[in-house]
Amino acid sequence: MGRHMNSLDSRVKGFLFVMITCIAYGLMPALTQLSYQSELSVSTMLVGRIGFGAVLIWMTIFLRRLPYKVERKHLVFMLFTGCASVVQMISMSESYRYLPGAITSLLMFLYVSIVVIIEVLVGRERFDRTRSLCLVCSFGGLFLVIWTPGEGIELNWTGVILALAAAFFYGLYAIGLGEKRTRALDSEVVIGYMLLPPLFFSLVRCLVAGEPVLPQTLRQAWYIVLLAFLCVFVAAISFCKGVKYIGSSNAAIFNTVEPVIAYFAGILLMNDKVSSGAVLGGALILGSVIYLNLEKRMTSSQKRSAILQKSVPYNAKTEPLE
Repeated sequence: MGRHMNSLDSRVKGFLFVMITCIAYGLMPALTQLSYQSELSVSTMLVGRIGFGAVLIWMTIFLRRLPYKVERKHLVFMLFTGCASVVQMISMSESYRYLPGAITSLLMFLYVSIVVIIEVLVGRERFDRTRSLCLVCSFGGLFLVIWTPGEGIELNWTGVILALAAAFFYGLYAIGLGEKRTRALDSEVVIGYMLLPPLFFSLVRCLVAGEPVLPQTLRQAWYIVLLAFLCVFVAAISFCKGVKYIGSSNAAIFNTVEPVIAYFAGILLMNDKVSSGAVLGGALILGSVIYLNLEKRMTSSQKRSAILQKSVPYNAKTEPLE
């Protein structure tokens, strides 16, 4: 019973951490596009966002005295995984220049299938009926939103290709977070190391392009602080913790709520128009996530009942209470 409760608590914690990630990442497209309106370049935005976020994370590591020393081979693995996030961050940030933020978020969620397929191939997860149904519903919702994006919205194929590249490399990044040794570390330490490659490459890109490293106005600085705190410090650590509790593929599937949040953020902050098809697609995404969560709980309850029944001896006789 205690082991079952611990398992259930872990799933609830994992789900909550992924939901925090969804909210933070769901706000990122609108905040990023608002930062572009303040004449902040992609290079400067990435350096500021990643740099300030990394400072917050490493301050947390030192203040909490978290053990941050790791084996050299594992450090190389985490830095390599961080390199995948370099391509993901740059591709995604560039795609916001060509597509509405919500559309980019939706295309990014092709990483869900990448995570599930790779983890099935390596034997880390089973491709069961529940996961299959959830993926079908999620991607059915995604396609509805893509093909009926909203009034006055046209898909730019440069932005689509950039978003798809971001999806592929984010899938590799999510799988790296789910690696056994990585999951054993504190989430802050993992993200702290994995932010080093994107920070280095973004800084070099900024210098080569001749863009300013620091924001030039208070408005630009404000957007960088918001993006760094919400979309690096809060979101990245929450997603890492979610993967630690429920695994990469489950975290990826739960994370399909993010595009829905991105759409509402676009409506509130960017005055985006949402079609009825997009609303239906969002409902399918939410429904698939809710179904997966409820089905897992019912399956766990059924397994527990079966174990209890098997624990009773076959020839045991029950005597009536007197």
